[in-house]
Amino acid sequence: MAFTTERVAVGHTELFVLKGGSGRPLVVLHGVEGHEGWLAFHSALAEASTVYAPSHPGYGHTAAPDWISSIPHQAVFYQWFLQQEFPGIAVDLVGTGVGGWIAAQMAIMNSAALGHLVLIDPAGLRPRESEQLDIFLTPWQDVIERGFYDAQSAPEYQRIYVAAPVTQFGGVREAGRTMTMRMCFKPYMFDPSLQAMLGKVQVPTLLVWGKQERIIPLECATLCQQSMAGATLRVVEECGHFGHLEKPDELAAIVREFVST
Repeated sequence: MAFTTERVAVGHTELFVLKGGSGRPLVVLHGVEGHEGWLAFHSALAEASTVYAPSHPGYGHTAAPDWISSIPHQAVFYQWFLQQEFPGIAVDLVGTGVGGWIAAQMAIMNSAALGHLVLIDPAGLRPRESEQLDIFLTPWQDVIERGFYDAQSAPEYQRIYVAAPVTQFGGVREAGRTMTMRMCFKPYMFDPSLQAMLGKVQVPTLLVWGKQERIIPLECATLCQQSMAGATLRVVEECGHFGHLEKPDELAAIVREFVST
């Protein structure tokens, strides 16, 4: 699927965005893995939508303005982007991991700007009985591998992480890890107010979780669904945290079906 590279001015920040496909706009927000280019997941979604895949401020491709230091700040920034680029249009929003947390905060702020909300293994809730992987103490290569059920069998893992091996320090990926730590270190990967605020969301919502999730416990899927009236939960077998990388076609089919309703 062909795509273009754009830089969109949002306030005083130039947002790096990849764009492809045709149809109603669908924005995909990446997770802690950072912006890994135009993915098979994006191509599959672009069969039915115009897909926008931005790189969050601070994740290497988009500069980090001083005022962005938290997940809610990122949500304000992206709501600004939607308000500016899609006035009067209900945009479908997909977020993975930390991107799901940002998307949830956006829906809390203004559900009217959204047509459908899809949260794929979102961060932001604190499990009660399980433990989240400490991604800041775990070597980054291990974090990436633990994000898959079977990394070695995933074509996107081979294409992205074997072709351009993960390093512990340096490069664009380190910028993203640093920004994630800035936003999510304390309290670690959750917002104590988020679960209560999710009840405010008034947009059709789909939750998708990998059955073999080893970063954000599956327990959080139940907590999230309990907090969002009417939210639908889909659990994908033989799939880890990075379901959009491990099973891009299956997840894209689930998303396409949901946003078509």
